[in-house]
Amino acid sequence: MKVATLIACLLVLATGALAEKAPYNYPAAGAIDRQGGDTIETATAIGGVPFSGAGTTVGYIHNYDEVCPYTGSTSPDVVYSFVACDTGTLSITLCGGSGYDTKLYVYHNVYTPGAPYRCNDDYCPGYVSELSVASGNPVPVVAGDIYYIVVDGYYGASGSYTIDITGMDCTTATEESTFSSAKALYR
Repeated sequence: MKVATLIACLLVLATGALAEKAPYNYPAAGAIDRQGGDTIETATAIGGVPFSGAGTTVGYIHNYDEVCPYTGSTSPDVVYSFVACDTGTLSITLCGGSGYDTKLYVYHNVYTPGAPYRCNDDYCPGYVSELSVASGNPVPVVAGDIYYIVVDGYYGASGSYTIDITGMDCTTATEESTFSSAKALYR
């Protein structure tokens, strides 16, 4: 009789505990937000190039402003970071679907106010920014160095943006180096 009572009590407790826990809803594939961070310290890391992403600066804070050639921005901005897998040249464009007057800055290894590594305002129609060979301002990169990419706006402008980064295939290089490292463990 005592064993049956104990089992009944355990079943009641277990049933109550299970009923209280809601299942975790995993995000749908491709639904992970790849939008930039609010500052250099919270920058969203870009895992490989080529890269395409979209987001908004609405709701973010104004942290950065560079002269390229205009200054005085009070616009919110977002930040991405990227470690170059190879030495070469990148093109970074907001021209493929940004909906406001943008500014675009790149810092090399550290943030130095007033001294961006590369900077552009208004290369494309609609006052949208691009850093590329076509704009006369490509982004040379060195393998292993970190680059901070700031998507900003001009004179308080904010909105949705699309960012595209091309110029090298870091996805393949990363996969190949990871495969080579793993393969070396089994020799």
